[in-house]
Amino acid sequence: MFGRRYIAPIVSEFITRYPDVSVDLLLLDRVVNLVEEGLDVGVRIGHLSDSSLVAIPVGQMRRVICASPKYLRRHGTPRAPENLRTHRCVSFTAITPGNEWHFRLGRRDVAVPVVRVLSCNQVDAAMEACVKGLGLGMFLSYQVAPYRALQELRYILEDFEPAPLPVQMIYPHSKLLSTTVRAFVDVCVTALRQTGFH
Repeated sequence: MFGRRYIAPIVSEFITRYPDVSVDLLLLDRVVNLVEEGLDVGVRIGHLSDSSLVAIPVGQMRRVICASPKYLRRHGTPRAPENLRTHRCVSFTAITPGNEWHFRLGRRDVAVPVVRVLSCNQVDAAMEACVKGLGLGMFLSYQVAPYRALQELRYILEDFEPAPLPVQMIYPHSKLLSTTVRAFVDVCVTALRQTGFH
């Protein structure tokens, strides 16, 4: 979804500006090894564990808890993370793979057990379940933004959100970037830093 929403338009504009360039755009919901897969550059949401990559920060992404107005009318609005024990939750497994959701209480990170009524590996299906009132969901802020703009989902527990995740352009240390790839990285960095990911 991030690639479709933010990267694909940058790629299209880049090709329009440089018509002799061709791009292979790979949009995946998994972490890839750039070197093994022969990729020049990538975008990563989250902390890097691989020190063989050059990372250029372009922003941060919030992990937000949301619910539909319909769900909140029926079940009430939780005021603190521990209230989730009595609520129904929809889990998008790329963000919340287990039976616990993580929050920040002051300077401490805490894990709160949740009752999952639906677990799904596909973000659109999980968000639609939240929109229909099946339960609360934890997603990345850019994923929720269109539903929030239409008032189909509302943020809750904002004061307890976990620390935001970094968004970074990445490429291998060992790779000498061509002029074209370097230009693409520069265009992406500039465009993504202006976005804000809401």
